Amino acid sequence: MNQIINMLCPAKLNLMLEVLGKRADGMHEIKSHFQLINLFDELTIKKANKPQSTITTNSSLDIENENNIVYQAMLSLSKYTKQDIHCEIHIIKNIPIGGGLGGGSSNAAAALIGINKLFNLSLSISELMVIGKELGADVPFFIFGKNAIATGIGEVLEEVHCMNSKFLIISPNIHTSTKEMFAEWDELDVLNSPQNLQGYNNSFLPLFLSKNTDLHKIYKELSLASDIKLSGTGSTMFCIYKEDVEIEKTLKKIPTKWRHFFCEPLQCSPLLEYIT
Repeated sequence: MNQIINMLCPAKLNLMLEVLGKRADGMHEIKSHFQLINLFDELTIKKANKPQSTITTNSSLDIENENNIVYQAMLSLSKYTKQDIHCEIHIIKNIPIGGGLGGGSSNAAAALIGINKLFNLSLSISELMVIGKELGADVPFFIFGKNAIATGIGEVLEEVHCMNSKFLIISPNIHTSTKEMFAEWDELDVLNSPQNLQGYNNSFLPLFLSKNTDLHKIYKELSLASDIKLSGTGSTMFCIYKEDVEIEKTLKKIPTKWRHFFCEPLQCSPLLEYIT
């Protein structure tokens, strides 16, 4: 068997995201519509020649192994199977980090799936999803690999049809911490807030916009041209369109320092190719 696997890790959009409440265990109940898109990180897994694992990336963001979700995925598989697993993993990051597109969770899902294949662990997709849930709420979705309505903490998934539209992805180059955004959501009085979160397509949108006056102003300008939505807890925004002419005005309003991408929906994840 080939001792190296090259994988494409897709991003996702939250077409809607509603936070329903906080559970006794500290996790949050949500309802969301996950849509896979053709924006990919690239992950290469190779069996290590010595009992030591390494994770490298093209990103300038240096993350210690203890806080690296891909490293934690490898450890989780080793613990679950009671096998010594050592890999050399390289990640090419194309998905904006801290942007609400699920790049880290997608990388973790790829690591679980790829290591399962490379080491012939023969774990089922259900087992991988259980392991993935402990790493992050979005990881099971990326293992599931199909567009879905997510409930629970994001791990209860019901497959839905792929959208027949295109997406303009707008990245303001701001890193948003999912953990911190949920913590701030906990501090809000949602029902009595002047910005009632229940009236938004994404529960985090008013909270996200309140952090930066300039950001809020640009969002308003963009919203005059298109229906701008927030993915996840931010910071990535997007709009849905069918014909290029629909986004001409929007493109002119995007600040030059911001990044943008043109993406299309995926019917399913390329990671499914590696699930036996």
